[in-house]
Amino acid sequence: MHQPAAANTTTQDTYTEVSSDGSVLSGLTAYGEALAVPSMDSGYRPATIAPGPGSVGSCPPGRCYDVAVPVPDSINIRTSDGGAGNMSRVIVPAGYHAPENRNRAYPVVYVYNGAKSPYVRWSEATGLVPIASATDAILVMPEGGMNDEAGMFSDWKDGSFQWETFHTKVLPAFIDQHFRTAQGARVLVGASMGALGALNYAARHKGFAQSVLSISGSVDNSDMILNGLPPVLSPLGELLGASKPDLNRVWGSPILDHGTWRAHNPTAQARKFKENNVALFIATGTGYLDQNSPETGALVHSPWTEQLLWNGHRKFLASLNLAGVPYEARIRQGGGHHWNYFDEPLRWGLPKSVSAAIARAPQPLKLADARSMNSTIAVPPKPAAPPAPSNSFAVAHKAKAFPKKGALSVAVRVPGPGVVQVARAQKKFPVRTNRVSVSKRGVRRVAIRLTPQGIKQLQNRYVRAQRNGKKVAKMPVRVKIRYTPAGGQPRTVTRRYVVRLR
Repeated sequence: MHQPAAANTTTQDTYTEVSSDGSVLSGLTAYGEALAVPSMDSGYRPATIAPGPGSVGSCPPGRCYDVAVPVPDSINIRTSDGGAGNMSRVIVPAGYHAPENRNRAYPVVYVYNGAKSPYVRWSEATGLVPIASATDAILVMPEGGMNDEAGMFSDWKDGSFQWETFHTKVLPAFIDQHFRTAQGARVLVGASMGALGALNYAARHKGFAQSVLSISGSVDNSDMILNGLPPVLSPLGELLGASKPDLNRVWGSPILDHGTWRAHNPTAQARKFKENNVALFIATGTGYLDQNSPETGALVHSPWTEQLLWNGHRKFLASLNLAGVPYEARIRQGGGHHWNYFDEPLRWGLPKSVSAAIARAPQPLKLADARSMNSTIAVPPKPAAPPAPSNSFAVAHKAKAFPKKGALSVAVRVPGPGVVQVARAQKKFPVRTNRVSVSKRGVRRVAIRLTPQGIKQLQNRYVRAQRNGKKVAKMPVRVKIRYTPAGGQPRTVTRRYVVRLR
């Protein structure tokens, strides 16, 4: 076990490492140490060290390929918004094209996307590329569907999509044929929904993967049962935190198709990891009761979601111990469910998982497909992209109040043209959404206004204030202020202000 000395600090991650060799004693010891990590905010806030969308660091020239993988007509992965679904970003190691490495075979790491992220997000939002440089592994980031049609790394019960067939049959065959991958040295990495896919593929397909790195994963799908409520109860599910996709379409009814749900549940399939000789590396935070996300403002990216997933990890680790499955785990105190928090576990687990896969592969490493020696990729290496527009902006901590109108005005400094949007941070704050276009860099004042319901609340406060001999009523609000540069990615900050009525 490793426990950093510093705690409750904004500069150091507070975490515990545990491991089990599969025996009863080591499993119980590891489980006890894991459960001892408190589910509370440690105060740690990771620095943003990602290369950013469109940067050279996220797609190194001469080594990066965005490939459209040919898909048979019998397999559908095309989403209703027009997405083809067959795109994959492939990044080969430095030296891959050197003449002296022409006959060398490399381990391959498949990195799966989350439910709200496109296939390239891993290379843009984390230090994946520099972290992988120490492993000399080929990185493959395939599309897996997102948002309302997030694929859940499954062949859907209603026949809409065949993501599992694409990821386990079509894509690996293409990658092995066109890149010099090593036989039996395959690593699966994922966070959130991507971790569900990595664990399920390793458990359901013997020999498909030699190691798995799961980061803040959906490791027990019984925790997602709200997403499988009948359509008539969908409004109730959404109120309680359920989100798309509709899992009735993916795995069927949680009751009538319980076997299908169980077959896609890593916790229920724990013994398969031992039977399939898969090395497991598990990283998660414990989260805490806070529904705000500093990254996107969405509930799904909050510490609250990480806490829900930690509850699933308690069951998952218990199942691994009962099945005698060896594993290594890294449990962070607190933490949120977004990209900044996925970076450190990636640094911890990626080198370990690649080394474990190589140790399980035939030695010396051999090519998975001899045809890769003569393969030429139709898509040339992606050239260096121009730098993305900066989304760094500043928001005043104090707002100018207009007490007669019950409104505020806040100064926002932006680096260039784009759109500034104001919205409420949570449902309990009755703030109207306001979008303002900005034509050039500089300071722009943006209005913060209440909804009609909010105005009524403030007026009621004013009446009570008058009864108490006061002339001003006050109401605190929290707002999300998002800046989206023209042609760039959005960034959001959250601020607290006080609205007054005189």
